[in-house]
Amino acid sequence: EYPESAAKLDKTEAHRISARAMGRTFKLAPINVHFEAGLNNAGIQQKACTLCGECVSGCNHDAKNTLLYNYLPVAARHGAKIFCEVEVRSVREHEGSYLVFYRILGKGREVFDKSPLAFVRADVVILSAGTLGSTEILLRSQKRGLGCSKKVGKRFTGNGDTLGFAYNADQPINGIGFDSRKRKRSPVGPTITSVIDDSQNPDLAKATIFEEGAIPGALAKFLPWALALADGAVGRDTDTGVVDRVKEIGRVLSSVLTTGVGGAYRGAVHNTQTYLAMGHDDDAGEMKLSDDRLRISWPGVGELPLFKRINASFREATRALGGTYVKSPLWTKIANHNVVTVHPLGGCVIGESAEQGVVNHKGQVFRGAAGSATYEGLYVCDGAVIPRPVGVNPLLTISALAERSVAILARERGWPIPYEDVGTGDPGTAPSKVIGTEFTEVMRGHIALGDEGDFVASETVGKEQDSRCQFTLSIIAHDLDRFVNQPEHAAAVVGTVSATALSPRPLMATGGEFNLFVEDADEKNSHRMWYRMQLTSEEGREFYFVGFKLIHDEAGFDVWKDCTTLFVKIHEGRSETGAVVASGVLHISVADFIDQLKTMRVSNASGTVARTKARLRFARFFVGTLFDDFVLDKLQ
Repeated sequence: EYPESAAKLDKTEAHRISARAMGRTFKLAPINVHFEAGLNNAGIQQKACTLCGECVSGCNHDAKNTLLYNYLPVAARHGAKIFCEVEVRSVREHEGSYLVFYRILGKGREVFDKSPLAFVRADVVILSAGTLGSTEILLRSQKRGLGCSKKVGKRFTGNGDTLGFAYNADQPINGIGFDSRKRKRSPVGPTITSVIDDSQNPDLAKATIFEEGAIPGALAKFLPWALALADGAVGRDTDTGVVDRVKEIGRVLSSVLTTGVGGAYRGAVHNTQTYLAMGHDDDAGEMKLSDDRLRISWPGVGELPLFKRINASFREATRALGGTYVKSPLWTKIANHNVVTVHPLGGCVIGESAEQGVVNHKGQVFRGAAGSATYEGLYVCDGAVIPRPVGVNPLLTISALAERSVAILARERGWPIPYEDVGTGDPGTAPSKVIGTEFTEVMRGHIALGDEGDFVASETVGKEQDSRCQFTLSIIAHDLDRFVNQPEHAAAVVGTVSATALSPRPLMATGGEFNLFVEDADEKNSHRMWYRMQLTSEEGREFYFVGFKLIHDEAGFDVWKDCTTLFVKIHEGRSETGAVVASGVLHISVADFIDQLKTMRVSNASGTVARTKARLRFARFFVGTLFDDFVLDKLQ
């Protein structure tokens, strides 16, 4: 709870006044914010809240207790590996295990049309992608052959969430966040600090709670005009009188006329309370895939009596503050009484069988459209499993169900969980600030099974057999200086390889290394670009891919040919010591090369100048090496 001994918060005190006038219970809310610096229960150092009110857009001060400061660092200390910038698309059962298909993001692969999905194989898969994410994954998996309940996507609820504003009250509210690193203002406090509680109403359908909120400072310059226009369109003043009206107009002008210089921190906007309510809707929403994107259908939701009751309570709370009640601009006739939620629940709900729900009480996904049989290793552990609104912020409910599912999962497999052991030491290295570079490359060609002894001969046989091979690889050099300066010029490789002779579906490329312009030990004044990577098929077969481009000067201008021709051998097993199973040649087309240039990115650069310098440095190295091989060698 917000400490009573801490700075007085105007929005909290205003909420207390509203509760008293309404005859309802006022409570300080237990929130995920640290008010004293020190180690948390996961052994992570956190700082004290600066009371800036910026919680909604992400705490910039290490005071908000999120996954970044509890579950994830503990998991990392115990060996978990965390991968970012991937989007899981679907799950498929395969011979007692599961294939999880995902899209690699942020590497420019989207430039190339229909870039193949990557995949990982696992014995146990736990979907915790949130109500929308987990449901979308299961809907897509179902569409692609995974037998699931017909209830997937059903019983979506917004947890009765409702938004409203007490605009231009007679007293300061100070509910607009600010960047405490740049300016000092009166304390706003965490986004939510208090609750007007009617959750114990014996009629559950009428049980509600509502809280005060803080709007992020990033929206400050838009608020004076936005709220003034909303006031004129849907606002309802709760007090009267000529003097009061003159004061209200003065406060509106004070905000609107100083929009560019802090108008949100004075006048009408400074005196605006934000309301966030929760209740019990009819959980009749449905999530569906439309054009492979998730869509929510819930006809008539905004007409439910719940929202009329909550808005009436908002008006009553606003009356106690002498303000104008402004309902959510979405909850109007012109907007078809749409509602907004920050607590989506349902879609993969708990049930006793597939006829009732999508998962059992353990979180295991039901196998098929009927019965209680489950996929032993496929779970959903997040808000998607909750089968109805809970009428309160659902964080602890979701956490409790997820903890219970994992405890049962571990016990059934004989895996002990020493809950008291959070681990020690650094849970992982901080994100690198070293400037790096990356790009995505597509090459296409033909390979033939076996080893013809000559790459071009194998390519010819591959063409006759229409044995195509293509890869889409992201080349990632995390440290540009090291990449340029070290003789092996090594970068990481991740992506997919399609080779119909080896598998009907794309193979996953992992553990790869790319070497740019390594001096050729066999030919003087020549360099090679090496591509080495482990390949795994969906069927479980393993191969090792070895390819090189030979950069050397011959008669004529052959620099384009050298840089765009890759000689390939694919070995059985996990290294190049295995037997050669296929060989051939891949090429880069002009169109693919142009697209490749679009994918060139610089990571961790502080701005445009730094990015430009990094690109120029890479270009000088690349072009300089080619100049040495194709021009200086001739002159010498």
